[in-house]
Amino acid sequence: MQLTHTYLFSMRMAFPSNPSSSSSSSSSDASSLYPDPFHANVSNFVSVKLSSERNYRLWEKQIGCLLKSYNLLGIVCEPITPDLITRFDGLVKGWIFGSISEELLDNVVELESAKAVWDKLGSIYCPAIMIPQTGQIKITRNKESLMLKAILKGKWQEVKSKLKEDKAAATEAINSDGNTVLHIAVGIGRNILVNEILSLIEPGQLPNIVNVYGSTALHIAAIVGNTEAATLLIKKDRSLLEIENTKCETPLHKAFQNMHLDTIDCLLKAIFDDIKGKKMTFPLANSVVNQGVNLLVNAVSAKKYDLATELVKSSPDCAVQSDDVLLAIAKTFPIGLDYWETLIYPSMGDICERIVKRAKDSFKILVDYYEGMMSLMEDIPDDLIIGTIRLLQYFTLKVPRINNIEKKMKEQKEAKEVLNLVCDEIEKLEFDVYPRNFYIRPILEAACQDIYEVVDEILMRSPEAIRYKDENGYDVIQLAVIHRSEKVYNLIHTIGERKSVYRMIEDSSKNNMLHLVGRLPPLQKLRQRKGPALQLQRELHWRQEVEKLVLPTCTTKENTFKETPDKVFRREHENMVKEAEKWMKAVAESCSITAALITTIVFAAAITVPGGSNQETGIPVFTKEIAFTIFAITDAISLFASSTALLMFLSILTGSFDERDFLVILPRRLMIGLCALMLSTTAMMVAFGATLFLVFCHKRPWMLAPICVLSSVPIATFGKLQIPLILDLCRSTYVNIFGIPN
Repeated sequence: MQLTHTYLFSMRMAFPSNPSSSSSSSSSDASSLYPDPFHANVSNFVSVKLSSERNYRLWEKQIGCLLKSYNLLGIVCEPITPDLITRFDGLVKGWIFGSISEELLDNVVELESAKAVWDKLGSIYCPAIMIPQTGQIKITRNKESLMLKAILKGKWQEVKSKLKEDKAAATEAINSDGNTVLHIAVGIGRNILVNEILSLIEPGQLPNIVNVYGSTALHIAAIVGNTEAATLLIKKDRSLLEIENTKCETPLHKAFQNMHLDTIDCLLKAIFDDIKGKKMTFPLANSVVNQGVNLLVNAVSAKKYDLATELVKSSPDCAVQSDDVLLAIAKTFPIGLDYWETLIYPSMGDICERIVKRAKDSFKILVDYYEGMMSLMEDIPDDLIIGTIRLLQYFTLKVPRINNIEKKMKEQKEAKEVLNLVCDEIEKLEFDVYPRNFYIRPILEAACQDIYEVVDEILMRSPEAIRYKDENGYDVIQLAVIHRSEKVYNLIHTIGERKSVYRMIEDSSKNNMLHLVGRLPPLQKLRQRKGPALQLQRELHWRQEVEKLVLPTCTTKENTFKETPDKVFRREHENMVKEAEKWMKAVAESCSITAALITTIVFAAAITVPGGSNQETGIPVFTKEIAFTIFAITDAISLFASSTALLMFLSILTGSFDERDFLVILPRRLMIGLCALMLSTTAMMVAFGATLFLVFCHKRPWMLAPICVLSSVPIATFGKLQIPLILDLCRSTYVNIFGIPN
């Protein structure tokens, strides 16, 4: 930018606006060089279309050469004669209009003269020559050099000491762009230093601290997305929200241009607080509605639902410009709690919320205390201060499982609010075909993603949406079957008037619902199940459920490719059956080896009891000890459980592995075998601990502690590895996923 300014200045010096008398006569008549400038071929001179700051310098040079060639440079610098302006001003303005982009043309098309257009473009792309606050920018070379060196070397303690020695240095520019220490600190995220600089600045002085582009520190925070610094600046002086730079852009505009969603959210909330509930239109929506839509879509896609809510409320037009917003909601709607979380949350929800609130409040006090204390300790390096604060903040938010449940519940609640607001705005539109235009893509996408909330909301507002079809002719329920969206499929239980339609419905290839369920689902749906056996089991459940829906004749009906539903299912799932068999055998083999080892160990332990037996009677020496009784019971339990597990795993290995066996028989055997193996492992470790206590501890109770800790390690390890699989087997086998949706 500085180079551009220098070039412009040198060009104007080379082509003075007040030429000498010797040249005045020639300038008064442009035809002395070119008889007819109105027929000039502008494209020979100007090959660049001005569109941004990047190509402004080249465009300026080319258009300057063109004007000089026709001796018309004075038109855009200083007027030479009224006659020249009258004859050639429109011509020059037309040349400029033809060499700039359409977006830029909107900003200058209403200007009256070529000089006004030239100056406007210069103010946009070379603002250093047209800054009204230029008199306020003062650069002291010594301070500039010393401060810049300290900043470049990262010597922040030295910067702090210089600011304390001279408070005025906080408001003085330290480089050629007019940036102050505050601008630079905000730009690189040194927010502790920002806080200290703000304490040195008097109230009301902050809006006057601008660089050569008219940007305040809040503009810089918006450009780089420094939300924390933006909060500090707004707290210091809220008038920064309304200040515009030389391009008439507020901080909100800059945050919008750079798509920093957190910063936009911060600025919007501050603006809404200022207007105290009055109705306000989003500043960008009137002039750039399409960009407003993009911002709203990005906010939804990033799951910034609180920001999306504010945007919809402040600029409803952005929500109904197209179906993009509702489609984004359908694609990214939170999945909510999983099966096990729904069992935990209702009973533990209140307790969890109290624990989280107490933990956050306590750690927040600690964070504030340490942040305040460390800011006073100048000898402590900044990195250590920041690291300590970040560590405290980490522990503040780290209540893993509970906090995750709370976050999911909050996200789903906020997403529903955004969904309702967008649908409300669609309902307000007054034309006949709007449901189809706005609902068709979102409801079909929601059916593919199994987003029941979106489908339910759209059907509540537009019941005919259940009949909408995609480009392949599939409606909502058919897509739910193809993509294995059980929540959406369960709508079939609530739409009795159309249930009979799906009993015999066919697509263009005469595929009925059983043919569709025989296809493999998308890969991301398969990956939701752990292991090929559980994936195949879920596929069999789907086939079994759809069989209940269709007519009995559909089970043997052929499509246009002469394939029955059974043939389609076997062809599509052939590899899955092989992988499921391989997975089941691998698990059974490894677990059977473990079960056999445990059986051998505990059987040997039962014969050779700890402490030995009486030589005369054969009765064990420690018979009367409680620890020996515990050993005997747990050893017996371990032997019986390991034997049961071994038999179960052997029955799996010798099974037929027919595809229908994966529905109940094989998963149930594997589940029983794993439970028995876990029980035998636990009992074996308890028996071994009792033996150690009897033989080596000599009735010292304190020895129980290390024995219990060491014994619990293999039990906990086995449990962590196998309990999730056992629970998944139990749920997949005995919990029905089909029925009336909640």
